[in-house]
Amino acid sequence: MKKLIYILVIVAICLVAMIAAPSLVGDKGYVMIQMGNLVLETSVVALGIMVFIGLVGWIIISTLLSRTWRLTKLSGSWFGNRSRRKTQKAFYRSIQALAEGDWDAATKAADQAENGEFEGVNYLVSAQAAVARGRKDTAERKLNEAADYESSALAARVTLARMALAEGQPGDALKELAQLSDKQQATAPAIKLKVQALAESNQWAQLEEELGSYKKVLGDDYAKWSKQIAKGRLAEVASKQGAIALKSFWDNLPRKQRNDIGYQAAYAEQLLTQGMHQEAQTVLLDWQKRGPQPQLLPLLKGLQLPNPAPAIKALEKWIKADDENHELYMVLGHVAYNAGDNMLADKALQKAMKLNPTQEGLLLLAEINEKANNRESAMAFYKQSLSLKQ
Repeated sequence: MKKLIYILVIVAICLVAMIAAPSLVGDKGYVMIQMGNLVLETSVVALGIMVFIGLVGWIIISTLLSRTWRLTKLSGSWFGNRSRRKTQKAFYRSIQALAEGDWDAATKAADQAENGEFEGVNYLVSAQAAVARGRKDTAERKLNEAADYESSALAARVTLARMALAEGQPGDALKELAQLSDKQQATAPAIKLKVQALAESNQWAQLEEELGSYKKVLGDDYAKWSKQIAKGRLAEVASKQGAIALKSFWDNLPRKQRNDIGYQAAYAEQLLTQGMHQEAQTVLLDWQKRGPQPQLLPLLKGLQLPNPAPAIKALEKWIKADDENHELYMVLGHVAYNAGDNMLADKALQKAMKLNPTQEGLLLLAEINEKANNRESAMAFYKQSLSLKQ
């Protein structure tokens, strides 16, 4: 409005000047405009008035057009905001329905939110609903659409990889993970799935080569996978070449692998499988000189020796240092039972059951008492085992 007033003031000043100037000199002036056959003759004053009217008309028309344009934009913006609010509401509803387990409602709401800007999360919701409804093709399509968004790519590819592994297709899982960026491939979910896929596809060499760099991410699972790698390699040697070749293969392994607890557990298992119980006892006790190791201790249960004196001596020493350790008594009970020393086995297992009753221990006690013709005790232990969950 201020701009309009300024313009009108300027025009008025110009008009006054055009009218007043000729009057001051006693001459109104003369103007002739010729355009082809058209000739327009007028005074300076009349021309000034026409110019003034024209400018005022132009200002009024331009102002009306400007306001009309702004009104149109505001209307469009209002409708656009209303549409966005509706899409956003559908998106939130899809998440709520997914959490509620209402797959149909989640799918319907997610479809309504497809045109919204949610960085692919709406496609992830739709895919989860499709998975729950058993619609694999739809789920894969939605996940691939979600993968086009950088912030949703990891979740989408990881889900596709899990689906591939669930169907026994580790190769497809690896292909999905390979499409992630380097930064995304270094995340814990991607690494854990890659390790699983490599193991299921028997790519032990590659897994062994990469496993060391994943140690921090895998945490406690590192030893499990290390053992799995070792088990795969050692089982292959034992099955193809026999026990002697197995021992030779172990002796020729690098020190780093021979000191790896996963490899040690796998080697001891293979020795027991091959019937080399004396050798298994020797290595298991040697590797536990500083005390029992959670991954090695249970393997002593598999010893089948008529006189496992070194193992019993070590177990009794450990029990003396930790007489409330249920697992130590359990292992001692198994070692003694396998050696035919039912009295020691019964004593150790009774102590273990006082600390922590288990089906395994109670069933073994029932078997020991049955062999000793203590049928009532055997039946009591058997009934007690049934009351416990496996």
